[in-house]
Amino acid sequence: MMRRPTKVISRKAGPVRIVKVTGRLDPGDGPDLLCDMVQEFVAQDEIDFLIDLRSVTYISSTGVGSLIKCYRSVLKKKGHVKLLSPSQSVMNILSISKLDGVFEIFSDEDEALASFDQK
Repeated sequence: MMRRPTKVISRKAGPVRIVKVTGRLDPGDGPDLLCDMVQEFVAQDEIDFLIDLRSVTYISSTGVGSLIKCYRSVLKKKGHVKLLSPSQSVMNILSISKLDGVFEIFSDEDEALASFDQK
């Protein structure tokens, strides 16, 4: 069975960079597309990120590590990483990992974007 490859695309919504992850968030031994992209934008002084997880079908322990790595690099620049619409299976992993207490998690994109204005 072929695994759906991970795709990571981004767009700007005002000062917030929305990063949409599609497929499996499982960098394994390969490139960490999510973290590489976030770190590129951090290097360009972008510090507010909304990571859209609605199309993520699976998240591994290395995928959880990728989220944490992104969070820490953005936090160093006094930025924010928030999550949008994780599926139930991804939400279960975030909950088990206690990351649901670390990340602000939103189900509505407009509400999530508005929350950046209230920092």
